[in-house]
Amino acid sequence: HPPIDSTKIVEADQPSSPATATTTTSSSSDDDVDVDTEDSVKSSGCPVKAESRASWNILRRGGNNNNQQQQQYDVYSRPLPMDPTNNMPIPNAQTTARNNLPSPDQQISLTTERVKSTIPKGGTNETWVYPSPQMFYNALARKGKLSMEEDQDNINNNDNGDGNSNKPVGIEEDMESVVAIHNCMNEGTWSRILQWEKVLNPTTNNNNDKEEGGIIMPKLLKFCGRPTDLSPKAYFKHYLLSHPLPFDRHDWTVTRTNPTDGSETEVRYVIDYYHDEVVASEEAGSGLPNMNDGIGEKGRIKSLLVDVRPAADSFSEVWGRMVSMPLARRGCRSILECVLFKGHGSGRKIDFEPLPLQPSETLKQSLDESMRVWENIQRDAASKKGVGAKDGAGGDACASDSLEGEGDNKVMTSATLDDANTADQAMQNISKRDATKMAETFSKILSQCKDSKASLQSCSSEEECNRAFMGMTVCAGQYMCPLQHKSLLETLDSVSGSNMDEEMAEAKINVAMEVLGECVAKYDKRAGMAKKQHSDVFEKVMAKKS
Repeated sequence: HPPIDSTKIVEADQPSSPATATTTTSSSSDDDVDVDTEDSVKSSGCPVKAESRASWNILRRGGNNNNQQQQQYDVYSRPLPMDPTNNMPIPNAQTTARNNLPSPDQQISLTTERVKSTIPKGGTNETWVYPSPQMFYNALARKGKLSMEEDQDNINNNDNGDGNSNKPVGIEEDMESVVAIHNCMNEGTWSRILQWEKVLNPTTNNNNDKEEGGIIMPKLLKFCGRPTDLSPKAYFKHYLLSHPLPFDRHDWTVTRTNPTDGSETEVRYVIDYYHDEVVASEEAGSGLPNMNDGIGEKGRIKSLLVDVRPAADSFSEVWGRMVSMPLARRGCRSILECVLFKGHGSGRKIDFEPLPLQPSETLKQSLDESMRVWENIQRDAASKKGVGAKDGAGGDACASDSLEGEGDNKVMTSATLDDANTADQAMQNISKRDATKMAETFSKILSQCKDSKASLQSCSSEEECNRAFMGMTVCAGQYMCPLQHKSLLETLDSVSGSNMDEEMAEAKINVAMEVLGECVAKYDKRAGMAKKQHSDVFEKVMAKKS
């Protein structure tokens, strides 16, 4: 068994230790994934300070005060700054712009289309919105999760000559499938929470804020990804029953509404995710599921297994886990009825199947793989690579693989990733084919960007030099970074003559230019490494062009 840090085991599914919350501005549709949201994104605790809870309670709806909007949260469980004039989150132009633009390392265009979930969002009358493939990719890039250690051999052996070989081949093409599976997994999780809520909170009312059957719909207020924290149940299953370790853990906070006065109660759910490698190898057509295709034995993605239960934060939730749900599954109205009729009550049985404590025969075969994944998660968290609650803002942010898109600019940007990976990149062996393509690109730039180069060499004032440098970046970018260059032109075209808010328009242009600049800088650095390793190639190409 891999070594387990005892500090990671939270007694009785209790909430993680408090951490300092870092507030970021964000719109309700683009609030800060990865996933993953992402962020990811991170200490082992959610940022819920005790002194903050009291002030948040004031903002939650209650009684007949319809003018009070409940506090909303981003995907890191941080309270969003609210506009007092309309009780809505204050949008962040920089975040919104960055979320929908390609990453500096990106080679293939990804869609920015987003899908609405069926999960009601706490503090609003809307549902959570899933990230687009572009937003999901950006979240992975910010967290440094585009490549893992096991990908390095494939990266070095599949250099495609584009000057950006620091990520696994095909990861951009996989984004649509990754997002589809991510959405299906979250919908499957929510469906199981609803099954619990029907048993633990069967409150009815006579207004329109209810689902079929008169049960008031709970809402997902916030959620926290905690892949580095092993829940007590997962610990018990693994070390006593040889069950595989979960590949991820989430804590979801759900709000229950009192129909009498409109007040809301928060309930935390603990969720462990498991992966059955054997079943996955036999699945056909599960790479691009629909949102509601389901997971587990009865779903389309049978290899994804989820263990959902309310956290043992109160006696009522413990009673619900130990008594209420087992009785409901057997159709019993009381313990006595179940005893008298040998577990077959006369009532309606709830359609809920908990994940068995004992692993199935196929799941047993995933034990070694699950331990390897767990070790990688712990190692990556220790190095703050973007897994677990150690990523960004000095460990203050609560992690998530994101229901919605992530856009915290403090979360490991491409620029900081570039600095962090410089040493690793320096050790890469650049192929001769790659070096030849980069040499040809530089030769083309020298012949096509003569005016920009001359302006840069002859500028005198700081303002003039800044303009010349920008011009050279844009000119070189069309050959070094065609996707990012195209994105900049499209951004300028969309802003020109539009009625877009001035702040948003300026943010979009600045971010698009920043992305192009980062891409050009990275390409230039890698080309410098290529020139050192293959100086003869560069000399040959330049001589041919001259």
